[in-house]
Amino acid sequence: MKEEEINRCQIQEWYPKFKSVSIKTRIHELPESFVQYLLDDSGPFLLPLSISNDDALPKRVNNPEEEEDFVASEGSGDEAEEPTPPPSFPELEMRIKESIESLGGAAFPKLNWSAPKDSAWISSTGNLKCTTFSEIVLLLKSS
Repeated sequence: MKEEEINRCQIQEWYPKFKSVSIKTRIHELPESFVQYLLDDSGPFLLPLSISNDDALPKRVNNPEEEEDFVASEGSGDEAEEPTPPPSFPELEMRIKESIESLGGAAFPKLNWSAPKDSAWISSTGNLKCTTFSEIVLLLKSS
């Protein structure tokens, strides 16, 4: 099979032709910086800063007393190392937010070839239904 034949199977190629018999879909070209963020496994697992202040895990329990155990104390040997700032993708977040709204308030995230089915366990609902950009990123980054 030739590369051009494989490329014709990507959703952005076939969806316009089968739109009338398929589920409503919004397609976004992802910025290279976002693709690199998804692929990067070298640093800590950081979700992007949300311009909407959305939390991908809103049902989690926040107990400040327990968090003290996970804070590095001063003089811990890594003093010269600054913490990695979370990434931010405001333009992409706004476009995806608009798409979610146009789809009725929820979306099923999918890349060209796959959906993040293996990461449903990490979502707050245990499924792939996403209502925010942060939830989508959590699933994609975890997959």
